[in-house]
Amino acid sequence: MLVSFGLAHRLDSPRVAMASEPYPCRWTHHVLVEQKEQINAELLSWIDEAYRLSAEK
Repeated sequence: MLVSFGLAHRLDSPRVAMASEPYPCRWTHHVLVEQKEQINAELLSWIDEAYRLSAEK
């Protein structure tokens, strides 16, 4: 499964398969999840941060 989310900064993590900045200060990140154990606190914190960023718009 590919999980994609946007943040105001670029993540520096080996888990990020690809990141791009389509707009200034708007980074889109793609994380490949191959095992259910990879859906962990780290990934969920990134998704939560992305959700809060989108709610600010």
